[in-house]
Amino acid sequence: MEDYYFENDIVFACKRAFKFPDGVQIAFETLHAHIPFSTTRKFFSFSWMNEKGEIIYLAGAEIWADEIYPELEKFAFKKGKYRGTIIQDFMKNIPKMGHLFQELCRDAELDLQGYCVEWYFNEKDVKCFVKLKD
Repeated sequence: MEDYYFENDIVFACKRAFKFPDGVQIAFETLHAHIPFSTTRKFFSFSWMNEKGEIIYLAGAEIWADEIYPELEKFAFKKGKYRGTIIQDFMKNIPKMGHLFQELCRDAELDLQGYCVEWYFNEKDVKCFVKLKD
């Protein structure tokens, strides 16, 4: 596992999946219809469990200065320390992401008010991480 530190909050334009995992692909397709994938922009997803035990999932793209996407919701990624690792060629082993997040969510330093994060920094690999306590 690696530790990552983000010095600033980052605002994302997001599309919420209607259901997890069934709505994830549609959420990304809708997001990319508004903001095409590019390695020059941060593309993250965020997930957490609500009070009913359902997983809430947002597919997001970093908002750059003066951009407005009224059809997408805003999400503020919080600065701070995160822990996780890279999964290479993630599409060949999607269940690996779930197993990794289960392990990360048992970390003694986990911020219980945080969320699971996937950073799609290229078209094949993803950084998966969770927020740690400040």
